[in-house]
Amino acid sequence: MTILDRYITSQANRTIGFVVTALLCLISLFTLLDELGERQEGYGLLAAGSYVLKTMPRRLDEILVYGLFLGYLITLGRLAETNELTICRVCGMSPWRLCRSLTPSMLLWMVLSLTVSEYVAPGSERIAEMDKMKAQYGERAFHQKDNLWLRDQNLFMRVRAIDDTGKIWGIEQYWLNQDGVLVEVIHAQSGIYAPDEAAWHLDSVTRKHLGTGGAEQHYLAQWNWESRLTPSLLAAQAYLKPHKMSLRALHQQIGFARDQNAGVSEYEIAFWSRVLKPLTFIGMTLFALGVVLGPLRQVTMGLRLTFGIFAGLGFKYLQDLFAPAAIVFEIPAAAATLMPIILYWALAWVLIRKNA
Repeated sequence: MTILDRYITSQANRTIGFVVTALLCLISLFTLLDELGERQEGYGLLAAGSYVLKTMPRRLDEILVYGLFLGYLITLGRLAETNELTICRVCGMSPWRLCRSLTPSMLLWMVLSLTVSEYVAPGSERIAEMDKMKAQYGERAFHQKDNLWLRDQNLFMRVRAIDDTGKIWGIEQYWLNQDGVLVEVIHAQSGIYAPDEAAWHLDSVTRKHLGTGGAEQHYLAQWNWESRLTPSLLAAQAYLKPHKMSLRALHQQIGFARDQNAGVSEYEIAFWSRVLKPLTFIGMTLFALGVVLGPLRQVTMGLRLTFGIFAGLGFKYLQDLFAPAAIVFEIPAAAATLMPIILYWALAWVLIRKNA
């Protein structure tokens, strides 16, 4: 790494760090105000502040790529204003060589984003959601969670609640035969998973067999239900939205959905967004370089910031547009995720080639 590379890297890291910190503080403040607006008894300022702090890693991961883009716009724009960028070009540095100077800082923030999204954010997010429920509802916290519906082949099941130990409450199972006719209904008060048996031990069970001759009802103190559904799989669905899960959890959810012959799901969109995140970082880096070398080379810093905010929002809106389209029209999730990335790569390539 040359002296110039180290200089650009240090300038970029400082600027990106400042932008990310400012965005994170602003978004966290809005989140705190939103949480305080819920007005549940027992969920005051301290509980809401704790929730905001524990969910901060997820917000950090979400804004890193946009902070990177804005940071590069500011850094390269400052170099252009002081004619340092012009001197670099006169000395023979091509746009691709400048891109190489940005690579160390880009890799640093990319690795930070991947680390936070995989190892920090999912766990802290789940803890934050459970602590919030406890603060709002006290002892009956986990019984206030919305019902969770699941399907496993010919079984449709509702779970009323799952606690922090993985125990489930209020189980209702509806079993269908091959013709899709309801043949058995099972109610259980609670259930706990036995990993060595790959089965759930259900307590206080009522089984109703529905046949042509009528219904037969049986009461059991305990019944073992063999299933691939694990507490972690259930907890992920109960507490975390797809974009908040780790890659491992998303892979498990996708595998389970495919076994049910389901189409493109939110889990696949979230999975491919995470897998293709490095391409997003590279594309936004190239796009920042392209616009500073081209149309935004001689403009004010305020105009660059305005453009950066709208460009970042444009990328976010494109992602939000293609995600539901993939689900509705059954477009491959990888293709739907790639479309906005390819568009920004293409724009960056055109701008850099034009000003090379």
